[in-house]
Amino acid sequence: MAERRPLTTVLNSPIPGIDPEIVRSFVTQRPAIESADAISTTGSSENRRSEITAAPDSSNPAPKAKLKSKKGSRFQPVGLIPITVRLRPEIAGALKRASLERELDGEDVFTQQDIVEISLEQWLRQKGCLE
Repeated sequence: MAERRPLTTVLNSPIPGIDPEIVRSFVTQRPAIESADAISTTGSSENRRSEITAAPDSSNPAPKAKLKSKKGSRFQPVGLIPITVRLRPEIAGALKRASLERELDGEDVFTQQDIVEISLEQWLRQKGCLE
């Protein structure tokens, strides 16, 4: 197994082929200071930014929601975000039963995750909280 090193040691020692400013910005979650060398060796930073964040579509304004609007985050999370909720026993049991019945029937959407996600998405769209 590789020797463990403190993070400060890694940040202060150069890694061949990697811009130290990019490493520092990744670790500290702050924007990197762009340099000519970083742009030429790692590609256009504008391309990387466009892959991470999607610009809002000015032709399709967002519906007005009753909730307070917050400033948009610069980064859009990728993948699934774990959250925990507590359900009444009868709801949890019904969800488990629906999931198992759908799986036995050969339905495409049968996991508890998928059922809850689809239902919650429909409810959020109906309430105007999701575009």
